[in-house]
Amino acid sequence: MDESLPGNADKKPAVKDESGLLDVLSLLIDTGKVKTTSDLLKYTIQYGAPEAEERLRMLEIENIPMDLAFDAVSVHLRILEHKRNSSLLADCKGKKVGMLLPVPPHLPDLFLPICDVTFLEPSESTTQSMHIEGTIKGARACRAKAQEMQALVFEAFREGTALFTDVSVADVLEPKILPAGIRLIAHLRPHSNPKDVEIQTPTEVSYI
Repeated sequence: MDESLPGNADKKPAVKDESGLLDVLSLLIDTGKVKTTSDLLKYTIQYGAPEAEERLRMLEIENIPMDLAFDAVSVHLRILEHKRNSSLLADCKGKKVGMLLPVPPHLPDLFLPICDVTFLEPSESTTQSMHIEGTIKGARACRAKAQEMQALVFEAFREGTALFTDVSVADVLEPKILPAGIRLIAHLRPHSNPKDVEIQTPTEVSYI
């Protein structure tokens, strides 16, 4: 029986974001589960990363060693990620973007120069807004403000095809309150949190 990817069970993640594959493959290489380019390809197919899979099939045919194949796929996926992020940010230029706290410190820097950003802090336990003026605080106020936004940015954990966020963030992302056509943008974190709940989204989620 084939070994499954760590924490992946029988699910495969959405193919829109393949950059997380690199962390998985690195772990498998470090633990000795991946030793050949064929092994890289096997786990890439399990993960559900068609861009990387296509690249690895060519490298396997050419008998490229595992370490060089991993380096080649890493560069390929990072370039794709850069292009995707650039396109996503260009599409958000000039739009009203709600950023649900907490988020990584670097994330606001991507959107603030080009978007009309509003920070939303639905959870009382979040302290990130202490240094951010004009933050909308409280679940009810954030839910109301989210209805004025053209895009929402939030942090999430992904397992298989399922997305999980803090329960307070999930409350704001409730499909029935969001405007039609709103863009949802997730920044994936590598771990789950105790207060995470699975979310259902009204539109397709983009990743940054």
